[in-house]
Amino acid sequence: MSLRLLRAAIAGAAERLAAEAVTVADRIWEYAEQPFQEFRSSALIREVLSRHGFVVKQEFSKIPTAFAMSAGGGGPRIGILAEYDALPDCGLDEGTWGHGCGHHLLGAGSLLAALVARDVMRSRRPRGTIVLYGCPAEETLAGKVYMARDGAFGDLDAALAWHPGGHIRVEAGGGAALNTYAFEFFGKTAHGASAHHGRSALDAVELMDHAVNILREHIPENVRIHSVITCGGSAPNVVPEYARSWLFVRGQDRKQVEEISARVLRCARGAAVATETRSKATLLTAVYERLPNDRLAEHLHTCLKQMGPPAFDDRDRRALRRVLLKAAGRDKKAKVELPTKIEEIDKNRGRASSDQDNVSWLAPLAALQMACSPKGITGHHRDTTRVGRSSAAHKGTIQAGKVLALAAVSLAGDPNLRARVRREFRRRTKDFTYDPVIPRRQLPPIGDRIPAAPPAPPQ
Repeated sequence: MSLRLLRAAIAGAAERLAAEAVTVADRIWEYAEQPFQEFRSSALIREVLSRHGFVVKQEFSKIPTAFAMSAGGGGPRIGILAEYDALPDCGLDEGTWGHGCGHHLLGAGSLLAALVARDVMRSRRPRGTIVLYGCPAEETLAGKVYMARDGAFGDLDAALAWHPGGHIRVEAGGGAALNTYAFEFFGKTAHGASAHHGRSALDAVELMDHAVNILREHIPENVRIHSVITCGGSAPNVVPEYARSWLFVRGQDRKQVEEISARVLRCARGAAVATETRSKATLLTAVYERLPNDRLAEHLHTCLKQMGPPAFDDRDRRALRRVLLKAAGRDKKAKVELPTKIEEIDKNRGRASSDQDNVSWLAPLAALQMACSPKGITGHHRDTTRVGRSSAAHKGTIQAGKVLALAAVSLAGDPNLRARVRREFRRRTKDFTYDPVIPRRQLPPIGDRIPAAPPAPPQ
């Protein structure tokens, strides 16, 4: 079936299902749940899928807010990725959690894509299975890493994803590879007035941080290292016996990240030696760079052009203007511009990272950015949260769902296209074996908890 005829079927199914997806988006916006704690958001999406005939394909015992649910039967298997975690200090009130990256829209748009694709496949009869993956904790760059470690994504013929933003384009370049670590230091406490009897764990954290700052001169310019101190003691007159930092190492690929990480680990060990403390490093997550699939990206771009951009209008702009004018410091004369132009495929690799890119090494992946907010809105900020329930955000979400559904159904019905996508994937992964890097038994990092291995089963 031609894309033109499929487009009409997709649009009709999306019109019937759009209100349900918008309701899901708004409810997840209200929940604003932390990474790996998105229990209500995950349950809501699962309930809607179940009501529409999807069944549980895979559970993740160590990741309770992750899931895979499928509908249809046999091959091919097309995966759609959904996210739903929020960000700290991005709620409407200072210090609260909020959807400053639009993952409430992302989850709802992917849900809509899965429902529409299944609805059209049921009526048009192309064989295949649609699998919606509920992926928690993207903001801590961990959810899909642990899901992949535990067996997700590897049986797919293709995976499709999207993200709300300020552009309308297929993004084929992906982001930076990354390791994140928790560094713990263990010293000896003492009264501050007799500090010579103690060994300060905070001194070790600070010395490590200084060593890493000196290291920056001697590493490639593209590498980024970020850190925060998450525990530094309780009172100035008590020598801290425990301190902890959280550190990111970003680089162009896994090889570079591992090389720089080894040097950072030596900084930690050196700081422990110098302060007579003990150090412990825990690798929290390990993100790959994107493995491109040009053929699948081109197909998604074709589907994007078929469906077109969201139909924004003056009412959307006026509504956004009212929302943004409530924010302190907003220029009342500033214009609200919404993207309307479909851009060419972006093949440039970004500086940021996403655990989505790990999936690209297990199955061919193509990803889309759809405009859901005005130009110039800051991501990871409460301004993104403010516009996240606007009519423009809803229109962008629905349009993204249509594009992904069109891509999924047309892939399912075109064995020649799938074969070309698969040939490219096999060529690019020749002699490659996926290494999750994260230890098999390690639990995911939830909140401020350092992940541990689950207890061994009784003998």
